[in-house]
Amino acid sequence: MSGENPAALVDALRRRSRFAAPQPTGKRIEITDSDFAIFEALHRHGPLPTHYLFRFSRRRSFNTFQHRLTKLYNGTSAASYLVRPPQQFASFHARYQHIVYDLSDAAEALLRERGKLSPLVTRTDPFLHRLMSACVGASIELACSNLQYIPRAEVLARKSNRMELPLSSRAARGRLVPDDLFGLKWENTVRFFAVEIDRNTESIARRKPGSITFREKLLCYMDVIRNHVYHEQWGIRNLSVLTVTTNDAHARNLEKCLQTLDPTLAHRFYFKTVPGLGPNWRVPPILTGLLEGLTATAGGG
Repeated sequence: MSGENPAALVDALRRRSRFAAPQPTGKRIEITDSDFAIFEALHRHGPLPTHYLFRFSRRRSFNTFQHRLTKLYNGTSAASYLVRPPQQFASFHARYQHIVYDLSDAAEALLRERGKLSPLVTRTDPFLHRLMSACVGASIELACSNLQYIPRAEVLARKSNRMELPLSSRAARGRLVPDDLFGLKWENTVRFFAVEIDRNTESIARRKPGSITFREKLLCYMDVIRNHVYHEQWGIRNLSVLTVTTNDAHARNLEKCLQTLDPTLAHRFYFKTVPGLGPNWRVPPILTGLLEGLTATAGGG
């Protein structure tokens, strides 16, 4: 991967190794409002790279911000406030790309003290899936200069407090759980989106018995939309589905599958692509194009 010993404190050039475990200091760390801004962003979205967190911090100097993240990662003898998920170092590009951070227990405790830790945000899926989902959600929020971004916890707090959507007896499953959920508000309009993160690891149509297919997911979302389950469960008046996958060809195949199922509902589904998060993945840039088209008027509630 990098030729470095992950346990080493410095690399061959005597630079502090990004693979090293935290090296706490005896000095007290004063947590600032900028620190809380990145803690809250990590809680809303999941593990995020340095350049994403810099945007949320609203600091002016990127180099100074990197040093601050390192300080929060190393922490003190009492607590470390950030972690570097070790799965990121399995990437072929790990030595050269932005470091990914996530919250430590100490940071979550600080958010809880401030009333900013929502019980409606839980993530147990694999690291790459969480990273892709976090980058998608964070990119959309960062692009909302003239819009209000409504995060998942705020949507769920309206009524249900649960991500699961019950399905009718005609559906292939008993319930549907989106990967994420958010809203966009502008002027007198609010639109809500369920998010599906598709790393192209499952087939579109069934290849073997018992396998999960994206076609079944589309059918489940159509069941939700036709029966207005989102209104009963989440208390929202509309729902569209944003699918983000890893390459354009696969996105087009998903769109073709959708058209064969029910073209009258096609306007409720959006397909976007994030290159670089396939098998030989790398940390993505901020995905500035994801918001494009999502505020177009969609017919139907």
